[in-house]
Amino acid sequence: MEHNKLQFFNKPKKAKLMGLLLVFCWIILWNVIYQLLHAKGWTHLGGLEIVNWSFFISVTIFFMQEELSYKERFLTTLLGGAVGLLIAAGVVKGTVLLMGAGASHALGVSVMLIVAIAALILLQPVLPYLFNNVGFCYFIISLISSKDTITNLPSNLFSLLLGSLILNLGCSLILNLYKKAMMKKAKG
Repeated sequence: MEHNKLQFFNKPKKAKLMGLLLVFCWIILWNVIYQLLHAKGWTHLGGLEIVNWSFFISVTIFFMQEELSYKERFLTTLLGGAVGLLIAAGVVKGTVLLMGAGASHALGVSVMLIVAIAALILLQPVLPYLFNNVGFCYFIISLISSKDTITNLPSNLFSLLLGSLILNLGCSLILNLYKKAMMKKAKG
């Protein structure tokens, strides 16, 4: 099969589907746990909140990076997401500083976005674990409510860390155990 042909349907191997089904169950389990904790008011830990989007999007991004190993996916997701959140906070803070110095809102935002996007694009080849598409994703999403970007930064970083540790390491462990079980079964 040629890799450069556009293919709309692919029949995956049964073993791969079973592995993904196990991962899906893991994610559903943690979604239920999160919803129960949130309903009880237990998603606030030591002044930080476990933020739903920042916690769960890490696993989506983890699986979108198919060309990387699980270790590389984990590092790219965790570090890139943290950089994206920090850059978003820098854009908001920089815009406020520029406006305080007399720049218009449009100019302040434009200058800071140019700097942020330049960093995400131009530093990617040099520091790929820090400046990558994951960072861009976290950057964009955290700016949806720019007034909360700085105030929510500690909770978003905490949630990214928890999501990466619980969901992504959990998925890696599940897939590695499943792969070992399949190899053992194949050997007889």
